[in-house]
Amino acid sequence: MVNRLSIILLLVIACATTVWSSPIANNNGNMQIPLLRLKLVLDESNYDDIAIGFLQTATTQYNNQIDSRYLAGIDAAEGLASFSSDNVPLSVNIVPLPGIAPLVIRLDVEARNSGPFTLERTELDSISQVYDVWLMDKYTKDSLDLRSNTSYAFNVNKNDTASFGSNRFTIVIRQNPAMMLHLITFAAKKGAVGNDLAWTTENEQSSTLFSVERSIDNGTTFFVLDSLISNGSGTYTYTDKSPMSGENLYRLKLQDMNGVVTYSNIVSLGSASAAAATTNSTLNIYPNPSNGVIHLAINPGDGNGSSGTLQVNSQGQGFGVSKSATVASYSIKIVNIKGITVKSAIASSASWQDNVSSLAPGTYIVQVTSNSDNKLVGESTFVKL
Repeated sequence: MVNRLSIILLLVIACATTVWSSPIANNNGNMQIPLLRLKLVLDESNYDDIAIGFLQTATTQYNNQIDSRYLAGIDAAEGLASFSSDNVPLSVNIVPLPGIAPLVIRLDVEARNSGPFTLERTELDSISQVYDVWLMDKYTKDSLDLRSNTSYAFNVNKNDTASFGSNRFTIVIRQNPAMMLHLITFAAKKGAVGNDLAWTTENEQSSTLFSVERSIDNGTTFFVLDSLISNGSGTYTYTDKSPMSGENLYRLKLQDMNGVVTYSNIVSLGSASAAAATTNSTLNIYPNPSNGVIHLAINPGDGNGSSGTLQVNSQGQGFGVSKSATVASYSIKIVNIKGITVKSAIASSASWQDNVSSLAPGTYIVQVTSNSDNKLVGESTFVKL
């Protein structure tokens, strides 16, 4: 039977490039789909082959835009096809690589006469090593690791329908747990411009998502500082350029190719110094936690505090001051866990309140600076429910 698979694959790849806006491409920009190619061989002149391609945007059902139906040759001595999940015989079968559950693809092996045949694996290397690929023979109750073996010899007996047809062979593709993502180390140290975090991994795939998280409330809540996609290097670093005063706890969130989330050990850097403890004691935030208005009492300890309140709307605009005396002025900032200022205000008294209902839930830092000398008066945290 004349081999038409190469021509069919070119047409399929062209269609896939048109259908999906983000195809797998090589350095030349050409579409590259990881392939498993199998050939059923009777002799040098009589053979048939198929391709099973892998594209995460595909489905296991027949798609006439990227799959190719199998067409048997006229009076062919042999025939080989794979089935879509809706039972369509195909010469080119484009499917997604499996998640945690294995992918099972039925094959159809046909022969005009009884005799010996060979199934050959002619392409497989482009499929990630995390996947095991097996040929299963229901008739002989045998199996073959297609990564380690390139051929499988068997016999067809036309008097025994179980020895050929669509119920003898299957391809099973599954993830190998030993080849899955593993975090080896996660550590932190003080650097020149912040806190330097570093981690090493093995077997990370290009779809692994790393998220660096930080907590400043002794691990009660963690918030994402930044996220990045793995590049296969196995070694990664991140610098927290805006660590908070006191103890900073860090952990790494890992999301693998299956969407399974795991966390690293927690590492800590810094500790609350005596000076910081004294400074933080000058601020009192209540209620804490809060989902509405918070009140801030400033006690600078210099006898210059005054009574009065500063009211700020939820957007940090439209300030209004009510006071009996003005002897001090403070700059107030509300900073999120990433070090970004989300609100700011000027207070002319030692009492201040703000409606924080518009903020996202999480931990926030309130920083108070004296406008008379630009020194930090105090820094404290609150939790927005």
